[in-house]
Amino acid sequence: MRFIACAATVVAAALVGVAPGLAGKGGPTPDPLFGWNGVTAPSGAVRYVALADWKQSTTVATIQVKDGRVTGWATFAGTLGIPQVTWDGTMDGLSADGKRLVLASYSQRAYALRTSFVVVDTKAMKSLRRIELPGHWAFDALSPNGKTIYALQYGAPGSGHYEVRAIDAVSGKVVPGAIVDQREPDEDMLGSPMTRTWSTNHAWAYTLYAKPNGTAFVHGLDTSNRTAVCLDLPWKGLGDSISRVRLQVSKDGGTLILRQRGLGRLATIDLHSYHVTSFDSPT
Repeated sequence: MRFIACAATVVAAALVGVAPGLAGKGGPTPDPLFGWNGVTAPSGAVRYVALADWKQSTTVATIQVKDGRVTGWATFAGTLGIPQVTWDGTMDGLSADGKRLVLASYSQRAYALRTSFVVVDTKAMKSLRRIELPGHWAFDALSPNGKTIYALQYGAPGSGHYEVRAIDAVSGKVVPGAIVDQREPDEDMLGSPMTRTWSTNHAWAYTLYAKPNGTAFVHGLDTSNRTAVCLDLPWKGLGDSISRVRLQVSKDGGTLILRQRGLGRLATIDLHSYHVTSFDSPT
């Protein structure tokens, strides 16, 4: 198996199962989400749902999962949503301890002229930091302690190119340099994020990417140490079948399992050696 760099430059693949209104946004990641289920706290007790209004402000409600009661809310300036990070509807934006929530701005343009991230204290339901960045950015992940935001910084409109960047959530400053696999830091990558899971300690974000040539790879982002690895999968001619694959980390935390409903395990990745074992291809 060959290691492939998660390159600083990325070009979007053809989107599979795109939600209404998202296909024209020009990027490989979905837009922030309003309404629906929002994102659930690590405890499983509450969920946070963003509700935008015509006044260009957003109310975030804290809702009890067991009975649907609204136990808190706060309103923030701007059209902000809960980050949706993969095309299967995976939501993100909460720190591992549930104390921090990141909201991301929504733009009706294919490429935003300016992007906002708002870091929210979920206990007090108040803004801790508003981060304003020039150009088009998309939320990708949050470190376990909520102090580092990972985001995709897009290049010129229409190019589809982006870099994975780290942002200090306390100071609001972008950390110099892109987050790449140091094995091959200059290699370009193509892909759209299809599904995601996290390591048992919620430090590593594992994302399955579909490439436009019908192949796929897994991107591992170490959100604690600002590093990444990219691993090729030996699958070809996938088409829409890649959208049916899901990821799962084993109970001991040592193996990433790729599975499809009805077929079971398709492949495994040893998370220590990064060795890929493929049993079957998705259908």
